[in-house]
Amino acid sequence: MAYRIIKGTFHVRGYSPDGDSVRFRAFDENTWNFLTWNNRKEQQKEFKQLRFEGIDAVETHYEESHQPRSFGLAAMEVMLGMIGISEIVYNLNITTILKAGDATPGYLAVIGIDAYHRPVTLVFNGDTTLPDGSEVTFSDLDIDRSVNLQLLRHGLVYPTFYNSMPAEMIERFSNETIQARSNKVGIWALDRTGDFIFWNRETIKDDIVILPKLFRRLTGFLGARGSFDELKEYLLSQNDRLTLRSTGTKTTLGKLIEVDDRRVRLAVPVEEMIFKP
Repeated sequence: MAYRIIKGTFHVRGYSPDGDSVRFRAFDENTWNFLTWNNRKEQQKEFKQLRFEGIDAVETHYEESHQPRSFGLAAMEVMLGMIGISEIVYNLNITTILKAGDATPGYLAVIGIDAYHRPVTLVFNGDTTLPDGSEVTFSDLDIDRSVNLQLLRHGLVYPTFYNSMPAEMIERFSNETIQARSNKVGIWALDRTGDFIFWNRETIKDDIVILPKLFRRLTGFLGARGSFDELKEYLLSQNDRLTLRSTGTKTTLGKLIEVDDRRVRLAVPVEEMIFKP
């Protein structure tokens, strides 16, 4: 699978970044034309909203809700530090950055555009000898320098894999996840994705830390259904198709989640799931 190198600067003033997303302005706007876009308006935007490949940070603002905010803010602030952004001033709700020393240099290795018109990318600060606009493979990249891998290694984000990702990247990110969880680094000291009691909205909003994709599904359930008896049916209806990494078994997230009254259990470790976009 090929990546496209795009060089430019990172921007946060006036925006609401989180631990796995930030705005980026290319030095050469023509480099975006190497990618396949389905929305010309998004393609022409000067500041592109990125989606960091292979990771998912705790939600800081999702459908007027959020996960425990300290973890999301920690991921965001460490990420901003990694790309050289400092002197940050937030609004009172800590949802928007009013001032910052941004426009810091960096480069992307972009593998494609997602359904929300965001470049799916590995993020790096500084510069590289790889030419701007060049096509490279995963093995050409110094993956240890990527912000994506560093956030995962520090236990600040969850892994979230899609079948559009190179197999060697999934393997590397899986190993980093297993190591961080074994050492109870960051979110892995408190992660409850595998087994928790889903009492109410506050459970997933303020009390426990779980895989963000599961948080989003449970938030959707709270907005769509009235009875917890319907939770399993709702999760199945979402049809989040995936393949299990170790066995190649095709299934869905809903089928892997066990629901017993208010108890919710995920039958496999999070790094086992490779989702279909």
